[in-house]
Amino acid sequence: MSAGFVGRRVELALLDSVCSKANADNRPAAALISGLPGSGKSRLLAELRRRRRATHVLGVVGYESAFRVPLGAAGNLLRELGKVGAAGEMLSEFLFGPHPVDDRSLEPLRLFEAARRALLGLEGSILLIADDLQWVDDLSLALCSYLIRSAAEEEIPFAVIAATRPTTRGLAFNDSLSKDLGEDRVWTIDLGPLEPDEGAQLIRQLGPQLSAQRVAELWTRSKGSPFWLGFLARSGEEHDLGGYIATSQRGLGRDAARILALLSVATRPMEAPELEAVLEWDHARTERAIADLERSGLAVVQGVAVGLAHDLIRASAMAQLSESSRRELHALLATFLERHAATDVQLLHEALVHRREAGLDADELALRVLQSPRRRFLGRDGLQELGRLADAAGSSQPVAIALRLAVAELASELGEQQIALDRWTNLAAGVTDPTLRATAFLAASRAAASLMERKEEAFSLLELALSEATDDPVLSVEIASHRANLLQVQKHRAAEGRRAAFDATEKARELWGKPPVEIDSRERDAFVAALQVAFDSALVEENGPAQLQIAEEMAHLAGSSEEGSILAEQDRATALMFAGRVGEAVASARRAWTQARQRMLPMLTLTAGSSLASKLIDIARFDEADEVISECVELERRVAGSGERFAMAKVGNWSIHDLRHQIWLSRGDWRDAIAGLEREVTLQSQPHFRMHLHWHISVWLARCGDPGRSGEVERHAEASRQDALAADCRRCSRELALKTAESFARLGRLEEAEKELQAWDENGRPGALNDMLWRRQLGALIAVARGDPAGIAEIEAVLAERDRLGLAGALLWTRLDLARALIGSDRGRAAEEFRKAGDEAAAAGAATEQHLAELGLRRLGVRTWRRGQARAGESALDRLSDREREIAKLIGAGHSNPEIASRLFLSRKTVERHVSNILARAGARNRTELARLLNVQETRPTSS
Repeated sequence: MSAGFVGRRVELALLDSVCSKANADNRPAAALISGLPGSGKSRLLAELRRRRRATHVLGVVGYESAFRVPLGAAGNLLRELGKVGAAGEMLSEFLFGPHPVDDRSLEPLRLFEAARRALLGLEGSILLIADDLQWVDDLSLALCSYLIRSAAEEEIPFAVIAATRPTTRGLAFNDSLSKDLGEDRVWTIDLGPLEPDEGAQLIRQLGPQLSAQRVAELWTRSKGSPFWLGFLARSGEEHDLGGYIATSQRGLGRDAARILALLSVATRPMEAPELEAVLEWDHARTERAIADLERSGLAVVQGVAVGLAHDLIRASAMAQLSESSRRELHALLATFLERHAATDVQLLHEALVHRREAGLDADELALRVLQSPRRRFLGRDGLQELGRLADAAGSSQPVAIALRLAVAELASELGEQQIALDRWTNLAAGVTDPTLRATAFLAASRAAASLMERKEEAFSLLELALSEATDDPVLSVEIASHRANLLQVQKHRAAEGRRAAFDATEKARELWGKPPVEIDSRERDAFVAALQVAFDSALVEENGPAQLQIAEEMAHLAGSSEEGSILAEQDRATALMFAGRVGEAVASARRAWTQARQRMLPMLTLTAGSSLASKLIDIARFDEADEVISECVELERRVAGSGERFAMAKVGNWSIHDLRHQIWLSRGDWRDAIAGLEREVTLQSQPHFRMHLHWHISVWLARCGDPGRSGEVERHAEASRQDALAADCRRCSRELALKTAESFARLGRLEEAEKELQAWDENGRPGALNDMLWRRQLGALIAVARGDPAGIAEIEAVLAERDRLGLAGALLWTRLDLARALIGSDRGRAAEEFRKAGDEAAAAGAATEQHLAELGLRRLGVRTWRRGQARAGESALDRLSDREREIAKLIGAGHSNPEIASRLFLSRKTVERHVSNILARAGARNRTELARLLNVQETRPTSS
């Protein structure tokens, strides 16, 4: 403790122990300090900051004027993280670049992910200090929570110390900390009065000339408040703060008094260049005034900024300012901020606050805020604030109409569909321009379609858009695309919707060419949307050639769109997989995954991850699939906080949790995986996703369980059917028929299996190549069960085709089925097929399939084995996966785990897991020994 700091020994010791616990456990720990104004919260934080020698200290400070300014409190934190490596560069680009994103407004989650990756690039202990939490804006609080969850997930020594007045905001933050970290890692400190001996010591330190009687008198009057103790000790005979400030101001020069007033109105510290620009003073004059103000004790200089010594001083100073003086200073601040803001939504919003306080017209500035590329930072509260301003602006003036339009657009971008629907319908009712009315009705229809309770209004609103006479070609394509989507998804008029989808695409091609020669971003987005609806239609209809043609066209068209190019790669991967071009499909899905992660697009990362993982499972790359799914699950937890399954409805055709269990079914104990799937069913509210969970339980019970569990198989098959009806997805319903047929065929319920296969045959054209192979395999299993030898030949043909395509996941089951089919006619060959299946399963890490192969051998009376050490001539390093070899080389080059994580866009925990596996597989005791093994292998001569 410094010689100048008095009191709070117990509190400081507790804060010190919280920081030490975070460092010792390599896990976050937190403390929340709560106290009334004047109780010494900021003083306590300053002393902690001085005492703790954390490797990195990050700060968040709330200010009253910035309470509704997005990220207003997190500026210093973000600037510090912006200095950390490549992730920091991207964070700085998002925050300060003139064009932070290529094709739409910046999503806050992207910035959060960039900040997280920069945080992971910091090595050593980290201390986050948050002061005046009651004034910290919502987005800054959300960022803090995101970083805290990330630190918990990555097991980083991260101490969080926050201070607040006793408010519901502080209680909510404390609850959030407890949920994210656990109650045993969060402490609260309620700051009461200083102890009498501490108070007396502080008074004597500030007023050494005071008598013991005067010290006792001041202690009684201050009630133990450190601020009031200091004020009373310094103020002489003044008995109230207003009188003290008035006396102090009389001793100030005119310029110092002017800065005091400006800082009071600004409610935050300001740097000298800012003061110079606002007041239009030269540097020397500003420095003299700051020095004068600092000598008075009313302000303190912290680094390059000067701020008032306490909020209570600001409140008292504001009370002495006339209304006209306040308005004049607000106007000066607004003018300064507007001049320097450019497209910075934080500065623009702060300027808007001051302009309104000054009583000036704010419509044009509000429009600038809404047109900022960072406008999504405003969130729901900012949207509603600007909505009220737009409503007060009248209805007929061009600026007022533009303002109402921009508010409606922001509501749509934020996904606030109920607000968007109301805003767009009100806009349509209040304007006469047919193009604007059609635009508003179209947007209202899209919003209604997203609301379960309002979706029936979507088509009537679309018809209103169609009724407007507009000559805007882009709008006509957008309307046509949306109509096609509604016909298919909402009206269930599949054939009509399919024709409408292809008509919309043809209209776009006629307008802009195929491929388009020259196209602006709005035309491109409309064209891509038309192609996406056509692709979805081809997918539902299982039209493989159309899928591939549309996906290739979309990839060419969307090349200049950051998000569009990723979605196009995903569609291309789907089309290629449908066509059986498996290697190309995996490569395309991997590109989409890599791009989404590199560009820090969280929701697209989830969709791309689920797409890639599903294909990796198909080729039995379970290690890599597990890595992808683990990263997706961690991302979902960061985004959702304590919420369950936040992102499940937003990850395309596959639930990441469904895929995680698919991997578990093969790699772990299938019984545990089934139990996990049963729990997952209770958590999943979406019938579209829940049906997949049911059918996986049904199929794997039939594959691995005993015939006595046929009742469970039937129960899940029926539940899946009910969910399919509720989801009303033709494609998934058809796939369900195939899955149910497999369950029944493996249980020997042959007639029911045939019935399901007949339903699959009758309900569509030939499906995806892998589905068609499953259809053939199931038909062959039924034939074998009925004693038809042709079934064996058919299974062999399916096996050869899967081997050719590289569909190694399904191939394991085809080989197991072939081995079982051969038992009655050729036991020797059956044993050979079981051996091959066991070897292939072991190589893929498919423990369940390997166990079934060994069980088949034992039933044949054949001795089983376990894979042993590396074969003669094989290095232990040769047995590593591609990813493990990549990480091993980086270890050999001397990179630390955080450096590897940053380089490969992996989490620290994923890297740690890989390093443990690498050391075990290579037989190395530590990183140094691994580096030596790598060096030996690189220098070993190759055989000719």
